[in-house]
Amino acid sequence: MIENLSKKRMVFGISCLILLTIVVLIIESKWMKAGTRRQQEFVIENNSTCWVRESYEVIKDCHPCTAFEIASKSQGVCVHTQNKEVLKCLSGEIVTRSCDRVAWLDEKRFWSFQISLTIGYAQDPEPAGNLLATMIELYLEFYASGGEEDGTLEIPIETYVVLVVCKYLRQPEVGRDLQINFVQSKTIVEERRRDSITVKLTNFPALFHKTGHWPPAAKYCQLPTLLDNTLIVSGLCGICRRITKAHLECLPLANPKQILGFKGNTLLAPAEISMWTKFCEVDIEKCVRDVLQLEDTTTRADLPEDIGKLESHLAQPLKAHNIYKLINKVKNVKVSSNQEFQQLDSADSRFDFHENHKFAEGYEKTLADVIVFACINLIRKRVQHPNLATKLPLINAWYERVQKHDDGELLQVCEQFQPSVTPLPLDGIAVDVPATFSLYKSDTKKLNLLGEKILTTNQPEVLGILEKVERLKLDIGSVPNDREENLFDWEAVPVDAKPEGGKLPAKRLAKKQHQLECLANEIIALATPGDIIVDFCSGTGHLGILLAQLLPECTIYLLENKEESQQLAMDRVVRLGLTNVVYFQCNLDYFTARFDVGVSLHACGVATDIVLEKCFEHRARFVSCPCCYGKLYEFDRIRYPRSGVFQRSELLLKEYLCIAHCADQTHDLESSRTNVAKSQQGFFCMDVIDKDRALRAEEFGYSVVVKRLRPENCTPKNRVLVGVLEE
Repeated sequence: MIENLSKKRMVFGISCLILLTIVVLIIESKWMKAGTRRQQEFVIENNSTCWVRESYEVIKDCHPCTAFEIASKSQGVCVHTQNKEVLKCLSGEIVTRSCDRVAWLDEKRFWSFQISLTIGYAQDPEPAGNLLATMIELYLEFYASGGEEDGTLEIPIETYVVLVVCKYLRQPEVGRDLQINFVQSKTIVEERRRDSITVKLTNFPALFHKTGHWPPAAKYCQLPTLLDNTLIVSGLCGICRRITKAHLECLPLANPKQILGFKGNTLLAPAEISMWTKFCEVDIEKCVRDVLQLEDTTTRADLPEDIGKLESHLAQPLKAHNIYKLINKVKNVKVSSNQEFQQLDSADSRFDFHENHKFAEGYEKTLADVIVFACINLIRKRVQHPNLATKLPLINAWYERVQKHDDGELLQVCEQFQPSVTPLPLDGIAVDVPATFSLYKSDTKKLNLLGEKILTTNQPEVLGILEKVERLKLDIGSVPNDREENLFDWEAVPVDAKPEGGKLPAKRLAKKQHQLECLANEIIALATPGDIIVDFCSGTGHLGILLAQLLPECTIYLLENKEESQQLAMDRVVRLGLTNVVYFQCNLDYFTARFDVGVSLHACGVATDIVLEKCFEHRARFVSCPCCYGKLYEFDRIRYPRSGVFQRSELLLKEYLCIAHCADQTHDLESSRTNVAKSQQGFFCMDVIDKDRALRAEEFGYSVVVKRLRPENCTPKNRVLVGVLEE
């Protein structure tokens, strides 16, 4: 490697490279005709014409488009030259314009690199750490601005939290490694329903985009959004994690903030499956909004219930990975089991699991503490009552502990933005603190529970429910896969685009290949060149990467909320050298981009219905193979049954969910251990739920076919819905 070369050899190699470059330039100039100059070869595009009629300044010089902008073709200025510049017109409008200085830019970069490398190495022969390879683009929402001179900005709570995290970490440096873009979502905020705060951003390096002039990357997901090369991250916790990881990559750092916890797992689980991530990403911000929206004439107030849950959570005993290692570190003992721990004689050696629950997630301060602290600080500014600390003693002790942990640096960062929160003096406050509550427990709403009663599948009851279905007089069923031959050749597919590339166990490879084959054939038959195809719940990219390989003229979006799975998919794409893939790390609800074809392979439970709703919204064709029917549950946007036909039937919600539960009782009919009758009933129940989904699609003008995968035993969940809009 180049960094292992001696100083003498490094300088010699650079000198030879410089000399060779000069020779090439001399020869090239001799061959060129005298007086000729490079003509402009590309069309100049722009997203506004203000620069033609007004004076302007270049606020960002000609620079390469990002890999995302090139791969997604989301910005017309990047199609021709793949370089762009940012202008600011006299009226204040921000304009992005293509630029044709590719050769000059390449030469400038080359000489800058050579000179800086030579000088830097001459001064310090030891290899130094680098800043980030590419600038991260961060898109934050704002409502109204007080103007450049005033420096005030009205922003939602999520924007404020992200700003606090960015400034607290210091690196990546805002304006150099991290480009912040403020995008305006609305210009008027109702005074009596204010859910925002005003902050001071004097001399803050950022770009501002008014309503109607959003950058393309800001339109793909719910804000805040982060763009890192070809990866778009949406969701507060995912964005804060990405910035923190970038912070740790910006070496060397004098005092890096190690706030990602054990093995970097802090807030790793997405909000859809983790109550703790959901609390930090959604619930605590809602608490702030609820408190801000209290009427100024309020004298007594009930604090939001999630504040009481946090108080109860802090009262729970400490939970930690490798707890004995922590005990050994804190108490200077050597134990490796509960038996050894119980045998400790000295009181000083005993470990108090309640007392040592010092921070939000356990014994050490993490990113979760930073996020929650920023929100609790705003609540303390708003709620003015002498007994607040008495009502919430554990939150108060935690707040003081976080504040003192780094000599008040986090509080200083929060106050640096001068958040405007009007104090609300109260005569009385109330807060409901549950006796025992932990934010680490499972969310029972997602385990198919109704109240405290678990759904059962008592067979006489099931038969009675299915009789109600029969009275609907519907054609319920699915058709076999009648495709006679594949539309592609597996032998021509590289290994990394096959199931083998996704690190599946050997015993699952053949079945996964059959599943992918069936869905890929349906999608190839539907797709047209230039289509944007979204692989929802893409996991490690089994289906989406295969499609990117087979359909090079289409752009493939891989949408997955699990960071680790998305990283595995990205690694596969890099090995394959594919350039038509864009990654989205976010929950399904956060995705807002336009697309042409939506696909999903075994999207779990309600996720399939969210995918279908996204397709209806964008009038997109779809190929969807459902899974985990028994995990259906209702929330604000998804209600069951789905279609008008089933909603008008005599089926109760509990009975509908019972059918869904039975749909998970499907097994391989060829196995001697299978209860054939129950499995056949399960397959019919799958068809009932999918018939309801198909009828819902038909209400939006779709023609839907429910097919079975081939061979049918490649998975118990072998139904696939194929939908196209009727002409």
